[in-house]
Amino acid sequence: MNAGTRGFMRVSTPESMRSQGASGLHQKGTGSRRSGRAIAWAVARLCVLATLGAMAACAQAQEREWAPMRAMRLVVPQAAGGGADAIGRIIAGGLAERLGNPVVVEDHPGANGNLGVEVMMRAPADGHTLLLAYTSLVALNPAVYSKVSYDPVRDFTALGMVCDMAMVFVASASVAASSVPEFIAAAKAQPSLYFAASSGNGAFSHLLIEMFNARTGAQLTHVPYKGEGPAMQDLIGDRSRLVLFSTAASAVAQVRGGRVKGLGVTGARRSDQLPGLATFQEQGVSDINESFWYGLVVPAATPAAAAAVLERELAAAGNSPGFRQALARLGCTPFSTTGASLAARISTDLAKYSAIARSVGMRID
Repeated sequence: MNAGTRGFMRVSTPESMRSQGASGLHQKGTGSRRSGRAIAWAVARLCVLATLGAMAACAQAQEREWAPMRAMRLVVPQAAGGGADAIGRIIAGGLAERLGNPVVVEDHPGANGNLGVEVMMRAPADGHTLLLAYTSLVALNPAVYSKVSYDPVRDFTALGMVCDMAMVFVASASVAASSVPEFIAAAKAQPSLYFAASSGNGAFSHLLIEMFNARTGAQLTHVPYKGEGPAMQDLIGDRSRLVLFSTAASAVAQVRGGRVKGLGVTGARRSDQLPGLATFQEQGVSDINESFWYGLVVPAATPAAAAAVLERELAAAGNSPGFRQALARLGCTPFSTTGASLAARISTDLAKYSAIARSVGMRID
């Protein structure tokens, strides 16, 4: 036997088989083939099961572990320099820290936020574009505009509310009043002298002006601006006898600095940042008692895995001391909720403010 044959026999045939006859080899060979086929089928079955299990595990892991793949956008549908912009930047910073990913604020003012909504709706619904939502955007626009491009219940997935604030009734320096009753008396005596600014047609500040006129008998002339920031700048500049229902986020620093007059607060309690400023109710005007909230939404088509991660991280950011302190400094009371809670609030407020808008005849064509 040559070396090649000895090598073949040593590898493929056990030593005990060399003494057996041809029949024995045949019997053992048949059994081995049958056993081999059974083992092969078993191995194949295990491989299929393992592959299916791995695919399921991978899918579950992907759903649990969604993470942004590029810089995210937070669309603020108001002008830079206003309360919405300031709050949006706090939210963006909190989310960026939680996600370990940049969150870029983009201000898109116009049509009381409608243009900003359109920017978000045109973006891919992949979790990388968020919208700063607020009371008038989701609960008032659909009621007062004859046409809007979105339905806040159908087209948005709510992630959560971040804060709630009273509105501060402020006036330019030339307004001859230091309280709400004094201003009502002055406006009734000389109605042509006083104007009421808002952050835009259909804005919450516009609604409050209409409510103020209807419930006090004043006849303020409404002057719509392209955002709260520009309106506040005209009050600071004292270009005319202007008043404004401003968010606390925009008003606090200006009132404290003496650049505008604080006349009253619309909420049920005084602002922690302006404790010396009485509420409307304390001043005898009991039926203007409204507050304003901010939250985050994404397009309804956003994958559930992405929305779940964003909701969780927004809630975590909202409960961090630094985040809460930053909002409080703007006069916005931290108010972290779930996405489901915000969705319910949107539906409730939509019904509430639609009814108020109808009652004061507020309609934007």
